[in-house]
Order: sequence, then C-alpha cells, then structure tokens
Amino acid sequence: MTNETVLITGGAGFIGSHLASHLLSNGYRVIILDDMSRGDWENMRHFYNYSDGFYFVCGSVKDFPLVDRLVQEVDYVFHLAAQVHWEESINYPKESFDVNATGTLNVLEAVRRNMVKREPVKLLVYASSSEVYGTAQYVPMDENHVLNPQSPYAAGKAAADRLCSAYHQVYKMPVVILRQFNTYGPRQRVKGYSAVIPIFVNRILANRPPIIYGDGNQTKDFHYIDELINAYELVLNNYENIIGRVMNFGTGVETSINDLASLLLKIVAEKLGRPKLPQELTPVHGPERPGEVRRFLADIGLARKLLGFDPKVSLAEGLQKYVDWYMKEHM
Repeated sequence: MTNETVLITGGAGFIGSHLASHLLSNGYRVIILDDMSRGDWENMRHFYNYSDGFYFVCGSVKDFPLVDRLVQEVDYVFHLAAQVHWEESINYPKESFDVNATGTLNVLEAVRRNMVKREPVKLLVYASSSEVYGTAQYVPMDENHVLNPQSPYAAGKAAADRLCSAYHQVYKMPVVILRQFNTYGPRQRVKGYSAVIPIFVNRILANRPPIIYGDGNQTKDFHYIDELINAYELVLNNYENIIGRVMNFGTGVETSINDLASLLLKIVAEKLGRPKLPQELTPVHGPERPGEVRRFLADIGLARKLLGFDPKVSLAEGLQKYVDWYMKEHM
C-alpha cells in the first residue's frame, strides 16, 4: 500500500472507474463520490475486493459540505464529475452548468480550505474537455488555441477550466488541467445521451443503420481509454513539474464521423464472420445539430515533452477492443 488516498469525483463512470481500477491495483486507497446519474454500479463491482482500500459515497459535487468533508481525508483529488454531453446541455443548460461549473467551484473551495492543514492535498487534477476550444481555428490545436465553447456544456467546462487556473494563480493551488479529447473504450455504454461510438455499435449490432448528423465530415480525435489512464499515471508521478499547467491529451489523429461509421461496420462484419454487412445498414444522414463542433485535432506536443506521453493504440485497434467488450456484455 502507498498509504495515500485518492478522491475521484464521478468515479463510477466510464473514465473514473478505469482510473479507480488502476489506482487500487497500484496500492492506493480510493474514495469515489458519485451521484449515479451517469455512473454504473457494474463498473464498481470488483472494487469491493479491496475491502480496506475502497470506499463509495453516493452524493453530488453540488453538496459542498459533503465535498469539503471528503477532501479533508485525502492526498489527491481527481475531479471527473460532470454532465458530460453537449447535446444534453442544450436541453438542460442550467443543470449542466450547475454540475460542471458550480460543482467544480465547490471542489476548488474544499481544496483551498484544506490548504491550511499540515498535510494538505498534494494535487488536484481537473478533467477539462476539448469542447472548450470549439471548432478548430487551426490544427493541430495546442493549449494556446482560443476558447470558443459552442454549447452550454462546453461553456460550463470552460468556466471551470478557467476557475482552476485562477485558483492556481491566486491561491497557489496545486492544480493541473487536462483537456481531454474524445475518449472511448470498455465500460462506455449507451445510457441516455451517449457518445457516438457506443451509439453506432449498439445500432449496428441491432441491425439498424448508424445515423450521421449533417454531412459526416466533422472530425474528432478519438483517444482509447488505456492511453488516458496512462496519462493520468504520468501526471500523478510527475506533478511537481507541471503544477498550474494546461495539457492536451489525445492522439494527434483526426477521424471523420463518416470514416468512423465505415470502420465500425467493417469491424462488426468481421466479428460476425461476414464478408460485409447488409445494404440496409448503410449509414443514413440526419439534420445538423446545433452546438456540434466541426473539427478536433489535438496537439499533444506539450504532454510528450514534459511527461513522455506517447499514445500507441490506433483507432482500428481500439475499436476492435471496444467491439469485443460490447459483444461480450450484450450478446
């Protein structure tokens, strides 16, 4: 055991549960705070094997007294709790902002109050988002790219991102801001508003065509979950050198939604032992959606330089792994 404790807000979710698994297997004690609006109990089932190293608290980052109490007990905080989908935020803008911006303010205030302790929190990692940039004005997009949020979700994340920076500048808070591009992988499920990869896989395996909104030429930088967890590990092991920094984490490769759909159709056909899937699964196009960003492509040069970050999982390889997991869970 490291005798160190990590608080993960949103730890029952897709990314948070992978981080918790990694930390528990490396000897950390882990406290998860999650209100289960997006989390999944199945993600945490195996955590209870760590009987004296894992604790779950059902609650919200909007509950400041609860957040404040939990922060007093830990060495590190990974703040991942969020309303995570831009389209949902268009329908529920206030709820989105309350979680993403005010919830982050609660975490920052709790850590600030903790700083007077003899052994204060050593590091606060804030999981920001590539959505804060909006559509690329140049590519690849480095950390100096202008912030141009195009949805209430993105605006809330941008507000929280800049709050973290302000708390570092004013209070010397030990915070690192990670602008994460489009992460995917096992445990990413279709639940309410969801990301494009699980939606496409779900539809294809149900013999329904993927629906592409707009022309499909919009691009994303898809980042496999194992690569992001490796990035978190690098941050945790080298944080003294990057306190106050903003850092991109992605792959530096962009993929259009059209190409994503074609690749997934090919992969699923291979998994089912078919030369190709039937014509009726050809993607169909719907209207453009307000708030959708047209182009993402990460410049990861800073993370490569300061941390040695070097993603190696190609999109084809990562999607193979994801489809394997999805088929095992659902078929």
